[in-house]
Amino acid sequence: MPSTSTTTQQGFVSTDDGVQLFFRVLGGGSAPALVCCNGVGVSTFFWEYVAQRFSGERKVVLWDYRGHGRSSMPSDGQRLDIPRCARDLGTILCELELDRPVLMGHSMGTQVALERYRQDPDNVGALVSILGTYGHPLDTFNDLSASSVVFDLLLHLSDRFPRGVDTIGKFLVSLPGGFDVARSLKMVDGDRMSPHDLSQYQRHLAHIGFPFFFKMVREIGEHTAEDLLASIGVPMLVVAAERDAFTPPHLSRKMADLVPDSRLVWLDGASHAGIVEQPERINEELCSFLGELE
Repeated sequence: MPSTSTTTQQGFVSTDDGVQLFFRVLGGGSAPALVCCNGVGVSTFFWEYVAQRFSGERKVVLWDYRGHGRSSMPSDGQRLDIPRCARDLGTILCELELDRPVLMGHSMGTQVALERYRQDPDNVGALVSILGTYGHPLDTFNDLSASSVVFDLLLHLSDRFPRGVDTIGKFLVSLPGGFDVARSLKMVDGDRMSPHDLSQYQRHLAHIGFPFFFKMVREIGEHTAEDLLASIGVPMLVVAAERDAFTPPHLSRKMADLVPDSRLVWLDGASHAGIVEQPERINEELCSFLGELE
């Protein structure tokens, strides 16, 4: 198994509305590329374990949504919704001339990958959902009946008082002991997750700013691809985590039940950060799934 990931290509590509999207290609080979779609507020760092495992045998493509990582921030008149993110993904695929890649999504990235399949099903070889849902995640957060009401309040406050929300948010993520708090609240599996992985996420949230983060949260809350699931005509791997509060695992089970050619994988004890808590298990299942595609 490769221990390092070598960048073979990186750069920026312009969208049809002028946003500059950053991408990086690791590895090479003739096997279908893995194209990794991030969660909301996340850059490419959560995919490093996947890249280390698979870049020795195929291309692994990492890219940043508009306003994330090294991609440019959209202006007020430019769209942020999931279909727009999926079209941005299409721009990346076209630039790299990828033929029927495997689209992988973590959290919000599942919605982006599903929407890209809707837009261009003939150029998708397979789908992988890691701790994601098909839509309306704000309605099911932690399986709380009032979750959508709570998020509506947070989104309203962010619209009304963006500077205050940004200041408070950046203060909270900069506090020492954030990992211990997340661990004690069982938001992450502290025995398996590295504090470094969580700190990368916290720094990135501060980088993009909380008003922008909440704008993206609103968009993922309004989107659904549930109507698409029964008509998906490519294999799909669905990874669920036992203690995922953000996208409860019964949503993954439902998605796997509705997609005709799908496999459900269960991560015992994992949280929504299971992608960096149990990377070896995910890579093992992904390896088996990819082997069946050949």
